[in-house]
Amino acid sequence: MVPDRDTDPSLLYEVERRAFVSRLRRATIEQLSMAVAATPAWSVLDVLAHVVGITADLNAQRFGNGDGDAWTDAQVSQRRGRSIDDLAAEWDREAALFEEGLRLFGYQLGAHYLGDLLQHACDVEAALGRSPARDDLAVMVGLDFYLASLDDALRVADTGALSVRAGEESWTLGSGDVVAAVSASAYELFRALGGRRTGDEIAALGWSGDRDLFAGLLSRYPVPQHSLGER
Repeated sequence: MVPDRDTDPSLLYEVERRAFVSRLRRATIEQLSMAVAATPAWSVLDVLAHVVGITADLNAQRFGNGDGDAWTDAQVSQRRGRSIDDLAAEWDREAALFEEGLRLFGYQLGAHYLGDLLQHACDVEAALGRSPARDDLAVMVGLDFYLASLDDALRVADTGALSVRAGEESWTLGSGDVVAAVSASAYELFRALGGRRTGDEIAALGWSGDRDLFAGLLSRYPVPQHSLGER
């Protein structure tokens, strides 16, 4: 069980959206064209195009027809060659409706899209050689979504329960008796559950009990073959 926090993810999304654009406005042309290790087909500027595209598509109820890769690739290709100012202006136009939707549809949906934005923003920070590690409220809210997703996956897999700890907070995920535990910083868990850590990096987290039963289920997405090399 992952309880909702007494906070509005849509407000955090707005803060992170504006901060992401502000950081990219300070980047050089060369930095904006750098490849991003977590999404190697995309440059830094392409990542901005993607998160803008998600907002526009969901506002227009375009959901990708089950082909997520084609959907996200189209968001990028349709915006390739546009400037930061142009992309930021589109995001500003779409944001009011999108953020109101996050507020209306509730905590878990808001946590989902806040978490997605934060993953991409951290990917970009790492690509630019900056340390993206952080353990603030926005990361905790984003982590809540991935924890809820893992809880569902463990119940389907019928593995037994997993105890998860980040700092002073802990959760019991899955059903039945606790058969393993994992601990790490909130940021490391956020990145691991969000498909940003290799299998070896996941195995190196603070485990006890039957690690092998759970390590392969920890990430919501396929894990990278090579480390992202974050500092």
